[in-house]
Order: sequence, then C-alpha cells, then structure tokens
Amino acid sequence: MADPSSQFGSLDRAFMQAIALEGLAREKYFAELAAVNPDLAARVAALLAADAMQDTDSGIRGEDALVAVRSSAGVGGDAGILTGRKIGGFEIGPLIGQGGSGAVYAARQLRPARDVAFKSLRPEMAGTRARKRFELEAEHMALLSHPNIAKVIAAGFDDDARVSWIAVEFVSGAKSIVRRCMEGGLPLHQRLELLRTACEAVASAHAKGVLHRDLKPSNLLVDDAGVVKVIDFGLARALATPDGRSVATETGEIVGTLLYMSPEQCTGDPRAIDVRSDVFALGAVLYELITDKQPRIFDGIPLHAAILSVSDRDVPVPSRSNPTVSRDLDAIVAMACARDPRSRYGSAQELADDLARVIHGEPVHARAPGAWRKLQWWIRREPKLAAAVGATALLTVAFAVVSGWIAVEKSNESYRAAEISRRVYDQLVPAARKLGITQDAPYIREIDEAAYELSKLVNGEAHEVSADLALKLAFDWLKGVGHDSARSESWAKLAESSASALPSLGPASKTALEARCVQTWAFAQAVAEARVLDPALVRQSRQRYVDLLPIIEARDDVDQASDCLGALGEFAEEDGDYASAANYYQRAVKRSTRIKGESAELVVQTRSYLVDALRKQERWDDALRELEELLTIQREHERGFSPWTIRFAMQRGEVLARLGRHHEAELQLVEAEILVRDRIGPSHGMRNRVRYTLRQVLAAQGRSEEAERDWSDVALAPQR
Repeated sequence: MADPSSQFGSLDRAFMQAIALEGLAREKYFAELAAVNPDLAARVAALLAADAMQDTDSGIRGEDALVAVRSSAGVGGDAGILTGRKIGGFEIGPLIGQGGSGAVYAARQLRPARDVAFKSLRPEMAGTRARKRFELEAEHMALLSHPNIAKVIAAGFDDDARVSWIAVEFVSGAKSIVRRCMEGGLPLHQRLELLRTACEAVASAHAKGVLHRDLKPSNLLVDDAGVVKVIDFGLARALATPDGRSVATETGEIVGTLLYMSPEQCTGDPRAIDVRSDVFALGAVLYELITDKQPRIFDGIPLHAAILSVSDRDVPVPSRSNPTVSRDLDAIVAMACARDPRSRYGSAQELADDLARVIHGEPVHARAPGAWRKLQWWIRREPKLAAAVGATALLTVAFAVVSGWIAVEKSNESYRAAEISRRVYDQLVPAARKLGITQDAPYIREIDEAAYELSKLVNGEAHEVSADLALKLAFDWLKGVGHDSARSESWAKLAESSASALPSLGPASKTALEARCVQTWAFAQAVAEARVLDPALVRQSRQRYVDLLPIIEARDDVDQASDCLGALGEFAEEDGDYASAANYYQRAVKRSTRIKGESAELVVQTRSYLVDALRKQERWDDALRELEELLTIQREHERGFSPWTIRFAMQRGEVLARLGRHHEAELQLVEAEILVRDRIGPSHGMRNRVRYTLRQVLAAQGRSEEAERDWSDVALAPQR
C-alpha cells in the first residue's frame, strides 16, 4: 500500500503547493497534511509564517525561503566576528543579541562619542540588491523622528567585513515593557500610560507610511528613566533572511511572535497587512500588561496548529483572567484584537486616545464586536451563502412592509402609511449595503422598485420620498451588472419631474439637479456604448455637460458637479487640449477640496487626473509639486500603501528623471518597485514600467551595465 504522505512529496513540493493556496483552501490543505505527516506540516507552516513577513527577492512566492532552507548554515553561525573592529566610524563591542539574519552588538560611535546598537546583516545576505533594499529601509527609518522611537543614526556597507550595517540609538538599561511593569510592580495607570506612549509613537510612524509588523514586548523597551522606546521599526523586514529568521524559524522564537500576531499576518499575503495589524499587536500587549498573562497559549500543540489557531481563536476577555479589569478595558482589548480588521480601531492613535480616556476616568469609545460584527465576519467567510440568505431576508422584509401598508391602507391610517414609506427609503435600502450586497446585484433594483411602487401608492408620484427613490433607481441602472442607460435616463426624468412639481423642492432643488446630472451621464454612456458613434450625438452629449455646468458648479450640495468638471476635462484630453483639461481638473479639485476636504478619495483621484494632464504638457515642476503634496496627504492619512500612493510614487520618480534629478529619481523608483512588488503583485505590468524608467535613470548616470544586470524586466504571469 502506498504511503499516504507521498501525495505531498518533499518539503519543496509541499511548500510550493501551500503557498499557491489562499484562505479556506490553504486551511484544508494543512489539515490533510497534518493528518498524515505532522513534522512536514510544521516545517511548511514555519516557512509560510516566514514568507508572510519577508522581503522577497526573486519575485516568485516562497522561492527564496526554500533556497535558504537548502543552504542555511545555522542560526548565528558567524555572529560575533565583528567584535573589536572599527566600521563606519563605530568601534564594535561585545555581541548582545543574534538571530538567523544577523547580530546586534554594543558599539561606540567615535564622533560624536556616544553608545549605539550596531546591527549587521549576515555576509551571505549582502548581495547588491539586498544591500540597496537594506539601505533604503534604513533611510525610511531615519525619517521617523519621534522621541519614543529608537533613532537610526547611520547605515552602510563595509567592504572588508562584507556586511551591511545599521547603527541605532542605544537604549540604556532597557527592559521590555512587560518585564519593566512586572518587576517594578507598576500600578495599572502607569502601565496604561507606558503603552499609550508606545501607541502614539507607532501612530507617528504609520502617518509616514511605515509599518512595524512585529510589535511585541521585546520591541517595546523602557529605559532606566522610564522612557518608552519602540525599536526595530521596519528592521524586521529589512533584516529578514529569505527563510524569515527575523521572526524566527526556531520554534520558540516563532511562538514568541505568534503570541501577538494578527490573523491576517498568517495568510501569506503581505497586501492584507496594514496599520490595523500593528493595532492588533498593541492590543495583545495590553492584554498581557493588565492580566500578567500572555494573550495566547500554544502549549502542547504542534507548530502548524499554533499558526492556524491564530486566525480561528479570539484573544480572551481580560477580566476572566483578572477580575479587577474594568469593562472599558475589556472593550478596548476586544476592539483592538478583533479578528476582523474592519472591527478594530482604525489607527494606533485611536487606541492611544481610548487608553487616555481610561487613565482620566472618561467614557471610552471602544465597543466589543457584537452579533452584527460577527455576522459581517461570517459574510466574508461565506459570501455566496450570505448573499443568498441576505437577499431572502431583504425580500421578506420588503414583503412584510408591503403587507403592512395594505393593512394600514384598509384602516385609513394615512399618516402611518407615509411613515412606512419613509422608513423603506431610510432603512430598507441602506440595509442592502450593510449586508455587503452592492447595488451591482439586480435583485437590489427589484427591492428599490418595490419600495418606489409602495411610495407611489401611499404618497403619489409627486412626493419627496418617491422622487428620492426614483433618483436612486436612476443611479442603480447607470452602473453595475445588467446596467441599462435607457432605464437610468427614464428614472432620472421621472425623479426630476416629481421633484420639480413639489413646492417643497422645485426645479432648483438638489434632487432635481442631481436627476438632470444622471440624465446627462446616462445619455453620454448610451452614446459611448453605441457600436457606431454618431458625431452629432457625441457633440450633443458634450454640450449637455457644458449647459449643465454653470447651474451646478456653484452648488455645494450637488455632488455630481465635480464629476461634470472631470468629464469635461476628459473630453478636452480626447481633443488634445491638455491646458483646458488641466483647468477643468483644477476647478474640480478646488471645489471638492472645499466641500469634502483635501484628503477625500474623490479629491485625490481628481488630482491624479490633473497630474496626468500636467505631464502631457511637460509641466514637470507643476506635476512634481502635485505629486509630492499627494504623497504627503496619503501618508498622513494612513494610506501609505494604497494603489494610488504607489502610482504617485512611481510617477514622482518618472518626473524627477525628466527634471534631470537622477539620484533622487533612483531612490524613488527603487522604493516604488518594492511597493509594486509587495502590494500589487510581483508579476504586475507596472513593475516593468518602473524598472524600465530605472534603467534609463541609471544609464543617464553611466551605469548601464548595472541597470541591465539588476533591473531587467520581470517575467509576467500568464493571463487567464
């Protein structure tokens, strides 16, 4: 009889099979593997955890981790060899820590004289590209100027020792935040104050687009003076070997990280990780500070089971371990450590603010995820079943509302009937979105149409609720699955007619003007969808925008005015009139900024169109100014890794190259290449665009050979 474990093959084969799977498929694969070969499952689980945290070099998921497993010479095999050397103006002292990726030494900077922590990368990791990324990461860390974040002092590469190194602020007498609190017997309010300070430091780094991704007590230090210092910000990634030993493949070290790791960090997808992953880790540390117990227990279970359990089990309620813990702190831990990232605090600063409220005896904002939050989590795990159940529930509610109206009509309770129709609009329609079912679903239109018919029967066609529902249907038919421009225009005309006939609204009302906007969009869409474009209809479509603009641009309550300006900008671009296009986009940006604020996504998107128009006019200085402002806004609002931010980073590098600022362009393009690879995908076409520009920049500096060697095109994945 064949060995059942043979279906999984070697470590290489099992790992590559696992890395190709996502979500429930990966969990099922792991369960089958663990049943027949627990040891192999544990080794694969360790590689997956490492891969999720690493900075891959090959562009092939998991390949670097396997290479390292085959060639690793053991943890810290050559650590300690730098003691006594002088490197980069630092005199290296005794070894104070080590791991699979490198070592940490006590050192002394010669000028100015001061103690530092000297971190070195293992020599076998010091290839050209690894060095560049290591140094770029150090530059990013140097931007983090905060009194509670250990400062990066210098970084470089030593040709004699063949090591990349980073010198970091030395934390005198440092102890982990948990150890300091326990050994010092600190009262609750002092413990909360220390963690609140750490949260604010983390929030400061997030605002500049830098994640930590390995927050735990040993990376939250408290010095002799009681000052908190967050260490290794980003260095866990910069120092990672391909097998991830900065988070450690040694069982004890992996478990040490798993104790505080967020569920999404075990998925193997780095794009799932954002600021809320760090919030989870801070919440897990808070649990330990207020209970003197670790947030998770992995005793007696194999490693792969420990990794899988991270996504399946909640962090316990603190008061169950320590009855003196208040309900407010229970709620804070539950919200910070919610398995669903969308149920957590949106930022580390929000967590810090709630801790401050507890310290000052004020009500907190945290609420433990209730039944509704758990329903949302289930919906995301079982989307098809949830959609079916949600649709059935909504149709049942709609039927109940209609039945209720009939009963009301029979008893001549006209006021109650009007109230029901208003609730249909205010409650039933938004309920569809709350269940995660978008207006793309055709049956949502059916519910909307049933609601409109109910309102028409109760209130008549010329009524505010009827007009609002008709306008919503006009929007619904304009986009999504099975959209119909003709139906959209028909409903928009009905909405305008209903609103215009009402003394309380009138033809100049928000509803009437938005209905005119939708008619314009629907007509333009119908023209664009025609197989044979009629030039007369195209001109008529554009003229509708021109006629509508003076009426709605001055109205802050008509959301579509900015869209109208954007459409006119697109028309101008089609005609090659980039100056007029830029003018329209600038007006749209100014208007949307006034109404929604500079950080609104609509404003950011419109400014991106403006950048494109400026680039087409070769107004490079103006384009650079826009891009730098956009990058600042995105990072200040914790959108440092969004697709828009990555696009702006790439464009900034291209514009700097156009301006002849080649060194700055190189740094920006290297950063953009890493962001595209890690956040969008290693085989995305944008990555080749960045690399092409980078080769041009290096060639302009007389470095053509290096350009072709290190930045050749990425082999794109086959299109499905």
